[in-house]
Amino acid sequence: MSKGVYTDFSIASAKYLSKYTGIWLPKNIAEERQRKVTVLYMTVALLYGIYVNVMDIYHTWPDPSHCMFLILNATCISVTIIKMLILNAKRAEFADVLLYAQRHFWHNNYDSEEQLIFSICVKYCTRFVMFAFLALPIALFGYVITPIIVNHGGDKSERVLPFKMWVDWPLTETPYYELMFIFQVICIYLIGAAYICPDLFLCLFNLHAMCQFRILQYRMLNFWNVESKAIEGIMYTEHCYEALKKCIQYHQMVIEFCEKLEHLYTMSILVHMAVLSLLMGFDCYEILVADVSPSMRIIFLFHMIGSLGYLCMLTYTCHHMMEESMNITTTIYLGFWSTLPMNKVGRSFRSIMKFIMIRSLKPCCLTAGGFFPVTMETFTTLLSSTFSYYTLMRQSFIRTEGE
Repeated sequence: MSKGVYTDFSIASAKYLSKYTGIWLPKNIAEERQRKVTVLYMTVALLYGIYVNVMDIYHTWPDPSHCMFLILNATCISVTIIKMLILNAKRAEFADVLLYAQRHFWHNNYDSEEQLIFSICVKYCTRFVMFAFLALPIALFGYVITPIIVNHGGDKSERVLPFKMWVDWPLTETPYYELMFIFQVICIYLIGAAYICPDLFLCLFNLHAMCQFRILQYRMLNFWNVESKAIEGIMYTEHCYEALKKCIQYHQMVIEFCEKLEHLYTMSILVHMAVLSLLMGFDCYEILVADVSPSMRIIFLFHMIGSLGYLCMLTYTCHHMMEESMNITTTIYLGFWSTLPMNKVGRSFRSIMKFIMIRSLKPCCLTAGGFFPVTMETFTTLLSSTFSYYTLMRQSFIRTEGE
């Protein structure tokens, strides 16, 4: 194994975001000071977001559409706080998972075919990180552009901020307006970074787990081929038996990695899944039914697109990690095991092969708090729940207006 620490664009970017959102495990006193500063400004941004939205709800309660917008914001921030608290409490486990992947998987000691599989995985990881970094500012762009559109051509004494401040300050005057506008925009993007940060590494870990299962499948199919054509049958059986034991060890490493991921992220996934369909239901209602301004619809549209993108990537990577772990059963069965002699080694080989197949029938998967596995079916289920919430809210408001 290579002694150097492997890294690429996706891993370096995810590390950078984790470090500057406060969930990194510091290695020295300087990094610990940096982490404390990071935690301080993230705490300020998150608590400020909760305060602004709660105060706005208190003062604008008779307006259901605006209050729904504020409730959606407050719920997103609350979910972010809970996820950050969970991962901060498990920072040591997070560092352990990262070190485990670095030690066993992120290296360059693969053969040419395995290196090709690994390079394809790195390419997908890079594309995912670029998508996440591009989707974040797009999803939050509506919050920034809305006050700019509203203020364009209007009176400076009536300028609005991304979020209304219920304080007796001259916030419409220069330079107070500009300073508060910049502060709110910074808080918006800090909260957005904290929102995606806990799950950025999760999707990268899932993609690399998929890659390791594919490498394992390649090894299981490849050890049947030997360079010497004149190898004796008994020696060939022993060669296959030793290669199978190495594959079992590798399989156990990948399974252990998936179990570490499950223990680290299961509660975070549960929290997000519990409210995601409700949030998207709010988005659908505000986009399609509510009597709101076009600029406000832009905010909900961008938020809906970002939520769908997040849900799709999470369920896609979790689903295919589970699928690749189950493919081990088919892969080992496709080998030339039936040609091995029925001696002691041959019988042991067949017995071990059966245990591998039985173990692979129980897929490695991530669950939402242990309640259900996260798969592509989860994606369709949450979309169905979103439509149900949207229909319920639509019918409730129509009935209220009719009365």
